[in-house]
Amino acid sequence: MLLAIAVILPTVCLLWFMTQAVKNERLAVRQKLIGIYKNRLETSAREKLSDDWISLNTSTPSTDGFLVFDSNNELSYPVVELDETVSSDDTFDLASKLEYRENDPNKAMAEYRRIAENADSNSLRISADISRARCLRKLNRIDEAISHLRAVISKYDDSDKYVRVHKCRARLLLLELCRQTNDDDFLKELSDTFDYAAAGMATDNDMVFLGRKSHTDKYIPSSLQIFMLNRFIDYAGDMKETASITKKIKRAHRLIEIADTSLMLSNRYTEPSFAVNKGIFRLDTTEQFYGKKARMGGDLHLMAFKQEDMVNWFAGYLEDIKQLPAACAIYDDKGRFIAGSQVAGRKPFIKAPLPSGYFPGWYVELYIDGTAFEKAARAQVTAYVFAAGLVIVLMLILTGFGGSLIARQARLNKLKNDFIATVTHELKTPLSSMRVLVDTLLEGNYSDQQQATEYLQLISKENLRLSRLIDNFLTFSRMERNKQAFDIVKTDPSEIAKAAADAVQTKFNRDNCQFSVKIDDNLPSAMADKDAIVTVLVNLLDNAYKYSHGDKRIELKVFSENNAVCFSVADNGIGMTGRQAKKIFDRFYQADSSLSRQAEGTGLGLSIVKFIVEAHKGRIDVESKPGKGSKFRLFLPVLRG
Repeated sequence: MLLAIAVILPTVCLLWFMTQAVKNERLAVRQKLIGIYKNRLETSAREKLSDDWISLNTSTPSTDGFLVFDSNNELSYPVVELDETVSSDDTFDLASKLEYRENDPNKAMAEYRRIAENADSNSLRISADISRARCLRKLNRIDEAISHLRAVISKYDDSDKYVRVHKCRARLLLLELCRQTNDDDFLKELSDTFDYAAAGMATDNDMVFLGRKSHTDKYIPSSLQIFMLNRFIDYAGDMKETASITKKIKRAHRLIEIADTSLMLSNRYTEPSFAVNKGIFRLDTTEQFYGKKARMGGDLHLMAFKQEDMVNWFAGYLEDIKQLPAACAIYDDKGRFIAGSQVAGRKPFIKAPLPSGYFPGWYVELYIDGTAFEKAARAQVTAYVFAAGLVIVLMLILTGFGGSLIARQARLNKLKNDFIATVTHELKTPLSSMRVLVDTLLEGNYSDQQQATEYLQLISKENLRLSRLIDNFLTFSRMERNKQAFDIVKTDPSEIAKAAADAVQTKFNRDNCQFSVKIDDNLPSAMADKDAIVTVLVNLLDNAYKYSHGDKRIELKVFSENNAVCFSVADNGIGMTGRQAKKIFDRFYQADSSLSRQAEGTGLGLSIVKFIVEAHKGRIDVESKPGKGSKFRLFLPVLRG
């Protein structure tokens, strides 16, 4: 107790001082880390989220849709459906009657020619010319219809928005006729149709969005544009794939997506009522879109982007932050997650505004790795821990050494006391018996020679018992000093079993004892000290005899199992409980420790058995139930090779 108090008090004091020092050091390291990480966030933002970088990404076709308002705040893109495409008078009444009601394509075609020659607008003329091609188709003059449509497309320019709508109709009809006749120029017409539909959105280099007044002569209604692109995709899908066609199909899908999104935005923003602040902002739409406005050529542009497409903007920034041992997440001004790595259930190490003028109100959260802070603080903390730990370890070593000496001395004292008590008790019984018998013989208190012989036999028996006790004590003494030597050689297991059986046969023939020996044929040889293993088996057989009462049935079996030779000794004796079976091989342990126990013994026999078996690199186990007998199994490794 005094030794423990002498160690615990200074250890507790030392640990308290060390804890305070470590805590202060951690706070200092935390402040240093916060400064380093904030500086890294700002540096990465300047390099990876520069104004030029954001401007480039928001001015390219990575946009998912856009609106264009002119100087009068009128929506110029996307183009909605036109109010009318032809004159509302009865110019086409007669021609339509001849074509549809009377089903006379020839007369209808003549009337359409007359209208085209006398009309006062290009819109009426091109509409009449397209109708003539339609009549030629009905007359099955497909080649003439194709030539006529090509002439119509090249004849009229795109300055009139109504003409552009009719030219779309002409191109679609021409494309259908070329496909129907397998025209050699079908691929060219297909490509021209795509180019005409796509021209209303982007330039040929596919980098700068239109909307400037110099390009408004290419605009067509967005719904018609989507229809033309879908028809292109349908027709192109039936053709043999080429690099050019594959690229245009992919581009067509992209333009349709942009046009659809643009139409959706035009329904929400019929005028430029969106935020006027600089930067990226959340659009007031059902789907999650973000917008950026820009003035180009006097027009106001609104570019829209999906959240998942914006992740590419932050890729370089996040990759740069990943070089730190931390996880980074970016949120918009409404607290919606945008990009990075979300970490649930943890408070951020740093929460700071996103260092970029394009993202007002946006912020970044940094989650430090669970071990990063420890690594940063470890350099200073290690010195404190090492010094304190060294002192504590030295104290514990000295305390442990002193305690082990005390414990060892206590164990030796207990062992000595147990040994002396056991030796005294076990030697006293046979000595007392022999003394009584010898005194009886010396005094002549016997009736005849037979009785004297019986007394002498009893003295001989007690003498043998005394010899066995002394042998066990000597063996135990050698075990304690590790001086027991064994002559382990190649041995026949059957010879060991027979020698053990012969040693107990005379004793087992007495009383009501049924003793059987079963030895398998062709047993493998084992490496063993024959005399030592015979001693083990004799000890086990003797215990089986000793703890079996009434009709004793004892069996010795030898067989091979799992590359080992097994010696099994089974009896029908009193058995043991599970708790007793676990302790039966302990020194001086006896299941029946009462003074009135019937079987004599020192409690050393099975501990000696275990010592011998382990010296042979074998093992021994026991199965037993109270009243059901016991079975001891000894396993010795077989000789290999």
